[in-house]
Amino acid sequence: MSLDKNIQDTLRLQDIELANAMTALRNNPAQLSQFIAQQKGALYSTVTKEHSDNFEKVYGDLVRSGDTVKNISYYHVRNKDLDNTQESVFSNARAAADAATYDSQIAKRQFEINEWTAGNKRDTLFFMQLLFIALTITAPMLYLTRAGVIPMSVFSTISFLILLALVLTFVVRYQYTDKSRDLRFWNRRRFQQYGGPPTAPTCESIQGLYSSSLAATASMAEQAGAAAQSVASKAKDALSS
Repeated sequence: MSLDKNIQDTLRLQDIELANAMTALRNNPAQLSQFIAQQKGALYSTVTKEHSDNFEKVYGDLVRSGDTVKNISYYHVRNKDLDNTQESVFSNARAAADAATYDSQIAKRQFEINEWTAGNKRDTLFFMQLLFIALTITAPMLYLTRAGVIPMSVFSTISFLILLALVLTFVVRYQYTDKSRDLRFWNRRRFQQYGGPPTAPTCESIQGLYSSSLAATASMAEQAGAAAQSVASKAKDALSS
């Protein structure tokens, strides 16, 4: 209780001193003017200091924001440089891969051409071997026929059969190579009744198939929507009736 009383007494004394000071200032205009000038100066100094502090804080924030924007710009330029570097590396790798693929395809196609040419030459050599065998058989028989050992009819029959075999072999091989043999692979045969050898699908055909599938899907969706509307209208009519 004594502490509260002391606090109240102190506050009362402060109020009394303040009242006395205000009364003294009213009675002395010079001191009042000086006091007012001092208060104005203190208030002006306080406001000026606050404005200065606020300006320094805003200016510091502006400088830091500028530094942040500058760093972001540097990061952006650095990222662009890295992107360009990666793009250059990727372009070089893609060019090397395309070149390797092209060389591989060229080598593969050249191997196919060489294989087809070698097969054609072997086929020609086979026919030449048959012709040589036929001449080897016919020449001694012609000698024996002229010597009278073999009758002329036998020689003519055998020669005709050999010649017929050569002609049939030549016709069959030529017909097979010209009409049935695959133009790319020597050991493959084309079947015209099945449309020849299969071909790889193109981008246009795939795009056309995709467009047709989208059109079919849209048509089915429209038909389903029309059917649903029809069912709903019939149900509504049934309920209203």
